[in-house]
Amino acid sequence: MEPIRRGTTGPEVSDVQRRLGEVGHACDQNPGVFDRVTEDAVRAFQQRRGLPADGTVGEETWLALVGASYRLGDRLLYLTRPPLAGDDVRELQRRLDRLGFDAGHDDGVYSEDTFDAVREFQLNAGLDVDGIAGPSTVDHLMRLHRKHQEASVWALRERQALRRPQRHTVAGARIMLDPAHSVDDPGAQAPDGTPEHEVTWRIATAVEGRLAALGAHVVLSRGPATSPTPLERAQHANAEDVEVILSVHTNENHSPLACGAAAAYFGTELQVSDRGRRLADLCLDHVVAATGTPDCRAHRSTTTVLRASRAPAAIIEPGFLTHPEDGPALCDPVHQQRLAAALADALTAYLVGAVRQSA
Repeated sequence: MEPIRRGTTGPEVSDVQRRLGEVGHACDQNPGVFDRVTEDAVRAFQQRRGLPADGTVGEETWLALVGASYRLGDRLLYLTRPPLAGDDVRELQRRLDRLGFDAGHDDGVYSEDTFDAVREFQLNAGLDVDGIAGPSTVDHLMRLHRKHQEASVWALRERQALRRPQRHTVAGARIMLDPAHSVDDPGAQAPDGTPEHEVTWRIATAVEGRLAALGAHVVLSRGPATSPTPLERAQHANAEDVEVILSVHTNENHSPLACGAAAAYFGTELQVSDRGRRLADLCLDHVVAATGTPDCRAHRSTTTVLRASRAPAAIIEPGFLTHPEDGPALCDPVHQQRLAAALADALTAYLVGAVRQSA
C-alpha cells in the first residue's frame, strides 16, 4: 500500500481518523486531512502497539489499526492463508494460555499454534473439535477463564528453552539475517544520499560471510534487488526452520542530535520473548563495545518479523543514518566490517555461550 502520511488527503485519511478514534485517539477535527493532530494520534497508536513511531500509516500500522477494531466473538476465528489477525485473536490466545493451552506468541495472529490450542481446548471441554473459535468455543472460554492464573504457558516454554544445553559450535546452526528495507522500500537516507537498504545489505552480508566461515548455514531474507514484505520474511524463516533471526536496520530522526545504537525484541504489555530479549541485549552490548556509540537500550516491539516468526528474533539498529556522524560511519566499509564482527560475535555468544575472538 502507498503510505498515508502528513499532507495526504481523501477518504483513506478519513478512514484512518475514524479507526484511530475508535481506539481512543480522536483526531477528526479536520476530516480527510492528514494534519499534525492526525500524525500525533498515529504516533501514539504506534507507541502503544510496539510499532516504529514514525507517524506514517504504512502496511504494518494499517493492519494493526484494522485488527484493533475486532473483539473476541465478533467473527469466526480459524486457520487461513494469510492468517487472520486482530485484537480478538490476541484475546483468544491470552485466555487459552492462562488456562494452560499453549497458543504461541501473544501476537494476535491465528497461527497453527493457536489452531492446535483451540482444538486441545475443545477436546477437553467436550466440544466439537474443529479448531474454529466460534460462539460455543468462545462462550466456554469466557466462563472458564481464571483471572487468578497468571502463569503463561508460552512464557514458561521460553524460559525452559533458555535453560537447554547450548551448542558447542555454530557449525550447522541455521541462522536468518534480515537486511531491512529493499529497493522498493529504501528506508532512511544518509547525509550523502545512501539509502538504508544498501547499508543493511552490506552489513548483513558481511555478517553472513563471517558466520559461513564458521560453518553456519546462513539464510538471507532478501536479495540485493528483491523486496519481500515483512510477513514474507517471517514466513521464509519459518519455512527454513531457522534457530535464530537477526534483522539489521538503521535508525532515523528529524533531529540531527539523535544518535546511538538500539535493539528490539518481541514483547507486548503482557508477554515478552525471553530468548529474543537475550539476543537483542547481546547484539546491542557487542555493538556498543565495538564502536563506542551511545546505548539507546533494547525495547519491546511487535513488528511483523519479530511477531510472526517462530524462532527467537531481534532487531539491531547500530546507529542513526540521519545523524551527521553516525550516517557517514554506517556507510563506511571499515565501520561496516567492525559492526559485522560484533554481530557475528553476538550471534555466536547466543548460540554457543562464549564469544569467539574477532578476526
